[in-house]
Amino acid sequence: MKYKAWFFLIFCNLFWAGNMIFGKYVMYEYPAIWTAFLRWLIALIFLIPIAQFIEKPAWLQIWKKHFVVILLLSVTVAIYTVLTYESLQYTSSTNGALINSLTPATIMLFSLMFQKEKITTFQVIGIITSFIGVLIVLTKGNLLQLFHIEYNKGDMIMILAVLAWTMYSLLGKKTKGMPTATLIAITSFIAVIIMLPFLFIQPLQINKITVLGIEGMLYLGIFPSVGSFILWNKSIKIVGAGIAGISMNLIPIFTAILALLLGQGLVTSQIIGGIIVIGGMLLTSMKRKQVAPKPELT
Repeated sequence: MKYKAWFFLIFCNLFWAGNMIFGKYVMYEYPAIWTAFLRWLIALIFLIPIAQFIEKPAWLQIWKKHFVVILLLSVTVAIYTVLTYESLQYTSSTNGALINSLTPATIMLFSLMFQKEKITTFQVIGIITSFIGVLIVLTKGNLLQLFHIEYNKGDMIMILAVLAWTMYSLLGKKTKGMPTATLIAITSFIAVIIMLPFLFIQPLQINKITVLGIEGMLYLGIFPSVGSFILWNKSIKIVGAGIAGISMNLIPIFTAILALLLGQGLVTSQIIGGIIVIGGMLLTSMKRKQVAPKPELT
């Protein structure tokens, strides 16, 4: 089952890497709140039929039984997506990727603090190894560049986004037994409703939207929203939020590969960094100490 989870996580992060590329582009045509809103609105077109015909859920019963967790998940989804796109308006992709690479550490730390997950020596080594690999990729092999990065408003916003995703991942462990597509559909629906009143803050200028912008938005609504979130929730139920979080170090690696396919160059440091990241992931996947699970929220 653990190998299946890692297979899910690889594609999950591949789709999210595409989200960084297309998300950066559509920000020239869509405000952050509209990008997040339309992304989940498009996702609902696919999520609701998938859930209904495959999982055949009792929607009202699931909501009544798990409404606290579902509501919290919906709020974190809305906050995370809006903050991520908002940050891209102020910070560089390098800064954003660097700050985003802190996510595995924050998930592992909060898992230890609030869910009493044990961290083994291999996991600590794996976290450090993966983080070093990410830094090699982001700095092109010159780690001293880290001390010359100027942080701005966008960097602070991305830190808040990382914390929102950490909370989402930890809350996801409370959803064991809930149909995956149904859970994502419900949380997405509520997230769309939550964002609806805020659309007036950043008006959408339709005359700026191009065909490529529409295609980019469709990608955001299908692959990183439907595909990644279903695969992510399935994975954290198998390996836990802390271990799944380590896989997010693959995002800058996949981003580099996608950039290469789009005609951009790939340097040696990106290849070396990618190998180190994967090595760190393998270390963190080694057997952990078993902990009695907490009861789920009802």
